[in-house]
Amino acid sequence: MKVSKQIGIYMKQRGLNLSEVARRTGLDYHSLYTSLYQESSNRDLRAEELIPLCIFLDVDPREFAQQKQWS
Repeated sequence: MKVSKQIGIYMKQRGLNLSEVARRTGLDYHSLYTSLYQESSNRDLRAEELIPLCIFLDVDPREFAQQKQWS
């Protein structure tokens, strides 16, 4: 599974509101939604989105590359 979709799962499991995340990180809501949640999309997060998002989540981006199961 792609890193973007892994982050989407992580955020859903933690009950994070995407609108709030977008507002607090300054990232575009629609771009985040497309990358993280839209199943039919192949859009990955851009580096300019991935890094601020992981900083906000306080998670090392390498954790998602390992396809860790978040529980």
